[in-house]
Amino acid sequence: MDYNTNRGDMLYREYGRTITKIIEEVCAAPDGASKEEATRAIVYAMSQVAGVSIKDDVSYHKLWDHLMVLSDFRLEKSWPFTAEELELLKQKNAKKNEKPEKRLPYKDEKISIRQYGAYLESMMKKLPSTPEGDEYDALVTLIAQQTKRSYLAWNGELADDNIIVDHIARISGDGRVVEKLRNKRIVVPSNTLPVDVMQPKKKKK
Repeated sequence: MDYNTNRGDMLYREYGRTITKIIEEVCAAPDGASKEEATRAIVYAMSQVAGVSIKDDVSYHKLWDHLMVLSDFRLEKSWPFTAEELELLKQKNAKKNEKPEKRLPYKDEKISIRQYGAYLESMMKKLPSTPEGDEYDALVTLIAQQTKRSYLAWNGELADDNIIVDHIARISGDGRVVEKLRNKRIVVPSNTLPVDVMQPKKKKK
């Protein structure tokens, strides 16, 4: 059986595959008055299928444009408009089908730990150049929170927050991170930003 999945893509879905098949049959017919008449009949059929009026000049022109493209300009002898317009349509269609000469450049950034992503790691690498103070403390806090979120999203659980501390220190190369965060619990409320790094509560004796 002839399934649609085995057929080529439709350029204009509003006309359906039946119109496309008729166009192919007319293109294969010998030149003559009957072929030109059949071409005009196709334009009328396209207007009926797409629900547009051939009495409207803009719509009528658009139908012929689509017919030329669908027929790969093999029916251009029946083109009712100027040669300049046909040439312009050919150029426009050729440009549309051109493949770009060069692929778009993509950043080839190496990510140390993929679960954190390039953006979070770029934030970590800003730590060494950030001077001590409130800005540094806030940045460390935000990075610690987001790092823990990302870790939990990928791994589901975290046995020790010091794992997060080690990751941030290694990626950032900033030894101050260990001093700020080592052996401290990173609290990550679901809807609170920023998050303070808090000391774990001592057990009552």
